[in-house]
Order: sequence, then C-alpha cells, then structure tokens
Amino acid sequence: MIPTGFKLYLGIAMAAAGAAAIGGYTSGGSVVGPISAGYKGGVGDHVSYVVLLGVAFVSLIVGSLLTIFRDADAEAVADAMGVSVAPVGQRPVASSIWPIVAGIGFAFLAVGMAVSAVVVGIGLVILTVVAFEWTMTAWADRATGDAATNESLRDQLMGPFEVPLLGLLGGAVFVFAASRIFLKYPGTGAVVFGAIIACVILAIGVLMALNPKLSKNSLLAMTAAPLFAVLIFGAYSAATTEHHDDHGDDHSSEEHSDEVDEAS
Repeated sequence: MIPTGFKLYLGIAMAAAGAAAIGGYTSGGSVVGPISAGYKGGVGDHVSYVVLLGVAFVSLIVGSLLTIFRDADAEAVADAMGVSVAPVGQRPVASSIWPIVAGIGFAFLAVGMAVSAVVVGIGLVILTVVAFEWTMTAWADRATGDAATNESLRDQLMGPFEVPLLGLLGGAVFVFAASRIFLKYPGTGAVVFGAIIACVILAIGVLMALNPKLSKNSLLAMTAAPLFAVLIFGAYSAATTEHHDDHGDDHSSEEHSDEVDEAS
C-alpha cells in the first residue's frame, strides 16, 4: 500500500515538474529541452526552471523517505532502527498564538511594501518578536514530557526579559500607531478615538479585577485584540496620511510651476 505522505509529495513533484516544463516552453525553451532537463535544447529561463526542478527533486526524495519508513509507522521505524519496540513518540506541542501573529506581521510587511515604509517597519517589528517568542516556545514544548513543567521552565527563563521588553515595545508601537490616527483625524475625531481607547482599557482592567484567576490565554486575547486593532487602524492612517501629503506636495509644485509660467 502506498502511504499517504508519498502521494502528497509525489503530487507536489509532478506539479513542480509540470510548472518547470511549462515555464521553459513559455520563456523561450526548445521543444525537447524542458522535458530533457536541458540535455537536448534550451530550457528557457534558467532560474525559474532550476528552482522548480529542484522542488520536484526534493519532493521525490522526501516522498521516498516516507515510503521507506511507512509514514513513521511504529513497526517500520523499529525495524529500520533494529530494535524490537520503537521509541516513545514526541507528545503533541501545546497550542500557540504565534502563527496567527506571524501571519499578521507578514500582512503588514506585504501591504507596507506597496503603501508606506512605516507599515513595513511595524511588520518587521512584529516578525522579529514572533521569531524570538516562537523559537523559545518550541524549545520549551520539547524540554520535558510534562506540559506543566515545560511552561514553568519557559516562564522562569523568559519572564524577566519578555515582560518588560514586550511591555515597552508594545507600548511604543501602540503610542506610535495612536499618534498616526490622531494626525489623520484631528479635532473631534481624535477626542472620540481617545475616549474609546480609555473605555477599552478601563473595561479590561475591570474584567481583570473581577476575575483574578483568568487564564493566560484569556489575558493575552483581551490585551492583544485591542492592540492589533489600533495597529491596523494606525497603519491605514499612516499610509493614507502620507499619500495625502505627497499629493499635496505635487499640487503645490504644480501651482508653483504654473505661477512661474504665467510670470514668464
């Protein structure tokens, strides 16, 4: 029986090989070149062809390894290792919020490349924090076989660093994002936004006081949701404000050039 993992990677290999052949034909390759890996004729664009062909080759290797070990079947692993019983498998890792935060950081980075350098900076800050926190979380999840011990070990190691640093970084990013919103909507808009922020902070404080035994994930969700909302709105405000200023500069330069033409 063909294992499921081999079917998956075989499909990836076939898709990558087909994409390499199509890319070779559409980028100037000969009739036989793309299907013969360049042995007879040209393959078109060399970079894309080599990358796609490399993906196909690596997928075949991974699929073959999965077939040899029968998708990590216990009996097959024990036979390959030459032991009577396979070692105990690693327990599943704990749930983590960092993949979601990483997705948000990549979204900021992608949007920022099109609209504003400020948004790019926010995305890079988020991804830097995620890389560090996710690495330490993954290490702690595999430190021992007990979840409570792993969590305690991570808190002892990271608590003295991440609490003040993340608090300082989060506060700085929050203040900067809020300032972009205040600049975008001065006057009444800034007052309304400030009142909303104050009400949200007060509500979170009241909930924490009424429920002192809230779980760590609940506290994280309560604080992260308003922060990300302000970040997203602040990034939008920064992008639109900068574009507005650019257009204003363009119009002022055009008016100045028109005045010079009239004077001449």
